[in-house]
Amino acid sequence: MKELEQLLKLGSDYKIEKQEEKNVKGKIIKVIHIKCKKKKDRCPNCGKFTKSIHDKLKPIELKYLKIVEYDVKVIITKRRFICHECNKKFTENVDINTNGCNISNKLKQKILKDLLSYNLSLKYIAKENNVSENTVRNILINSFEYPEYQKNLPKIISMDEFKADTDKGKYAFVLNDPIHKKVLDILPNRKKEYLIQYFTHTENRHSVEFVISDMYEPYLLVTQIMFPKAKYVVDPFHYTTYIMDALDDVRIRLQKEYGYNSKEYRMLKNKKNVSLLRRYSNEIEWFTYTKRYRNKHMVEILKYDLRETLLDIREELRIAYQLKELFLDIINHATYEDAESQFINWIDLCRETD
Repeated sequence: MKELEQLLKLGSDYKIEKQEEKNVKGKIIKVIHIKCKKKKDRCPNCGKFTKSIHDKLKPIELKYLKIVEYDVKVIITKRRFICHECNKKFTENVDINTNGCNISNKLKQKILKDLLSYNLSLKYIAKENNVSENTVRNILINSFEYPEYQKNLPKIISMDEFKADTDKGKYAFVLNDPIHKKVLDILPNRKKEYLIQYFTHTENRHSVEFVISDMYEPYLLVTQIMFPKAKYVVDPFHYTTYIMDALDDVRIRLQKEYGYNSKEYRMLKNKKNVSLLRRYSNEIEWFTYTKRYRNKHMVEILKYDLRETLLDIREELRIAYQLKELFLDIINHATYEDAESQFINWIDLCRETD
């Protein structure tokens, strides 16, 4: 069953209950019965989670991707939950298909990929994917449908995403006005081509001065193409996270080297010690006391002494910590004029220390 789940690419939310073969007009079709493993769902009325199942609906038969040249149908029985907060009954939310559609989202995506090939006819694509020619035509027409466009944007915008499992992908795109703290639009897709098509309809693209985002490369490419006069600004949270994770990588590697029963392992594993190393030193009062276990007793120790004991474990941990501190110094104190040179010097230091 595991191999079949991997072939179907159903994801962790679904479980295969059984499989069978059917002969339909002399053609063998694989029929896979699946169920959703989620034990609770959110009520669309009040937003509360509920585990109470009211009943089950009639099984739905969906056309799915081929497996080893066999046509596949997936049968799923959706459950109806009841919310005890507002007494509403609702059908569970599954991402395997769009409501009212008898083909899976995976098959839709496959058909859309086939449509990108200019040498494939609608008839061939329909036959290859075991759907009607009319279904292929409808998917093609719907792929050109876009939401209402933001025709005018403020001078400063920000781009982000959240996990949504829409029918166009796993992440939804959020367009914000960060100055006035407004959400301007939410789109079902964060892919570069989709965003370029969307922003093509923006009339004042050349008036946008700043685009704020994370380190997701397609956002940078969209900014360069669609907002040529804008500066691309990366939110400090994202690159600071990289630095903290790099320090953690050194700590975890050393922790593993010393072994489970060692004093060094316990010190490097301690969550409070990890927090102490990750925080910016200028924000910590080092000559105050903190409590730790020593020889099965709770004792008070200066935060400064504790930090030095940790950094004395290995010189490379001290170097990694110092590099992290230098980085945060730049973030907190560099000016616009000298930030670039300071970052270049810091990168050179990282290379010297390997």
